[in-house]
Amino acid sequence: MLLTEKVVLSPTPKQEQWLWQMSMAATKLYNIALQQRRWHFYRQHGTAQSLSYTYQNSQLVELKKAFPCFKQLYSLVAQEVLRLVNKDYRSFWGRLKNQRLNGDEVTARPPRFKSALKYFTLPYIQSGFELDDEYLVVSGGMESYKTSKGKTKRRQHKERIKIEGYRNLPDNIHSLTISYEKGKYYANLVYEITPAKLGSERPLKVVAFDPGVKTFLTGATDSGCLIEVHSTVNRSTRYFDKEIDLVKSKLDRCKKGSRRWRRLKKALSTLYQRRAGQINGTLHATAKLLANSRHDIISVGNPNKLGMASSDPAKGKGNQRINRAVQNNWPHKKFLGYLGYKTESRGKYTHKADERYSTQTCSNCGNRQKLKPTIRTYKCPKCAMVLGRDDNAAINLLNNLLTSFYRPKVNYRDYRKKKIYSRTLSGQWYVAYKKVG
Repeated sequence: MLLTEKVVLSPTPKQEQWLWQMSMAATKLYNIALQQRRWHFYRQHGTAQSLSYTYQNSQLVELKKAFPCFKQLYSLVAQEVLRLVNKDYRSFWGRLKNQRLNGDEVTARPPRFKSALKYFTLPYIQSGFELDDEYLVVSGGMESYKTSKGKTKRRQHKERIKIEGYRNLPDNIHSLTISYEKGKYYANLVYEITPAKLGSERPLKVVAFDPGVKTFLTGATDSGCLIEVHSTVNRSTRYFDKEIDLVKSKLDRCKKGSRRWRRLKKALSTLYQRRAGQINGTLHATAKLLANSRHDIISVGNPNKLGMASSDPAKGKGNQRINRAVQNNWPHKKFLGYLGYKTESRGKYTHKADERYSTQTCSNCGNRQKLKPTIRTYKCPKCAMVLGRDDNAAINLLNNLLTSFYRPKVNYRDYRKKKIYSRTLSGQWYVAYKKVG
């Protein structure tokens, strides 16, 4: 499997200028190739697919003669830029073709030209880079130089860019991209690892989690233990939402382009960056906690956010608060992505469970009843079962998974203890135990 390691680069002013020259050359190449495809597409009156990648790649030599700035690009980087044009145009052509065949309104538009003011992410595939201790050596185009005897020769231009906060990085790097985000340069290193395998055959240990906004994860194991995983995501979002709203309100009363407007715009960008950093760190820590557990199969409910939208007129402004917490500030899909690759690298499996009616159904008798979000305890009128709302949903998800394995279902009476995981501000996890029933 392929993993990505994102590192921060610390280039010198001269190296920054070189990176931006490479970016502007890549942008110009993208726009020229895109213009050529658009001209060919309109010449055919939109009835035939545009030029191919092979045709445009064969013209690179002539383009470098006509535009000397393209000589600054590494050859494989230029080819990847043309592949990106080909990918974008094939995507547009596919949407256009489907809309015409289905008789729908044609809304597909060709790809747009890229601005030279924005940094063009430079892709390096298989070659053109290497790691030298705490430096990343990146190749550019060919350059001329004079030898000690005064002869003029050509060689590959290379820059040694320092890696900020250097740590042990993998050796078998497959590819990398150099990007620029909010004043910092990043190198995304893609490398391949071999997933771990189970040492011996044994019964698989299974756990199922019901996700929530108030309690991040509520789970049930097949060994008779309930689990609660608390997260600081809600605390971070509440704090930063308040600060972001305050800055936005001040920004709306400023003249666009003024000194105060620029200062508030920079502060707003910093708040968004800090919020994303804290939330991503918490999600990575929670995913690592579950991936390092003793369970082989981790099932997590995959709810439909659109179906959870609140539009009750009686709640008034409460609808906005609920929808902001669920639709905007609940990073459940991102968490599933983190958990998926962490478990796969450890030889385990993450299962995305369908959690329809898992909260409404009694885990003991199967009776179904609707519950308001304010009701946190499930009381079954048919079998008199009393259990926490999220605990009941987790047991239902676990039983659905065990049934697919032809294993017997669990009963809520088998659960006598609950593990509660919480994380301190310093990043340490601690466990508390609680009796059930």
